[in-house]
Amino acid sequence: MYIFRDRINFRDLGGLKTNDNKTIKPGLFYRGAGLNFFNEEEIREFETIGIRTIMDLRSPIEIETYPDPEIRNARIIEYSGFVVDGSKPIDWSPKGMRRIGGEAKEQLDKINHYYTLIAFNNKAFKIMVNEIINGDLPLYFHCATGKDRTGVAAMVIEMLLNVSKEEIRKDYLLSNEFRKEIVKDSLESVAHIAKDNPEINTLVKMQDGVVEKTFEIVTDSIEEKYGNYDEYIMKEYDISKEKLKDIREKYTY
Repeated sequence: MYIFRDRINFRDLGGLKTNDNKTIKPGLFYRGAGLNFFNEEEIREFETIGIRTIMDLRSPIEIETYPDPEIRNARIIEYSGFVVDGSKPIDWSPKGMRRIGGEAKEQLDKINHYYTLIAFNNKAFKIMVNEIINGDLPLYFHCATGKDRTGVAAMVIEMLLNVSKEEIRKDYLLSNEFRKEIVKDSLESVAHIAKDNPEINTLVKMQDGVVEKTFEIVTDSIEEKYGNYDEYIMKEYDISKEKLKDIREKYTY
């Protein structure tokens, strides 16, 4: 039983069910928030897991501001999951995520458009998948709060391992359970504004938790382009059908 606080949004993908009635093996794929959120006791506990590869999906400025602490025997790969060709500049700051009226609509449109693109030609995700193929596990992948870039990265791993869509959805939305007090406090802080401007609630939920619409945008975009998740994984990550079968046999049972 791990000691990590809920705000770290930490979990093992092990146990998620696949479409062929298997499960992801435990102890191989971990997701969560930035390691800068861990206290010394949590870092010591984290090191006992034996992580070999840490995939840091944060931007260079985030990493410079809050660098990852050194983790014994772990290699850290830093590559921003924000790098998305064709997306418009988005202000992800609290100010940017607490807009109302037309500005809120414009912000939501930009964010939704961003999520139609994030799963495609994403260099960070390709690096991560390559690490999995090479067997450099256990893997810990994270962004700042472990829910947005990390949430989509988890979708990619789960599609790679043939996890069912409903299980993928469940894992994505689980961030709301881990961060429910943070989301609750934020919603309460804008309640006086939300009475006349309910759109701010959506932005606040996106800032501190996740919304199901984002999951649908990502999965719909993949299905629209590739038809199904196997085709997405094979073509987007240059994996043959035979290799995909081998990966799934290796990491599920």
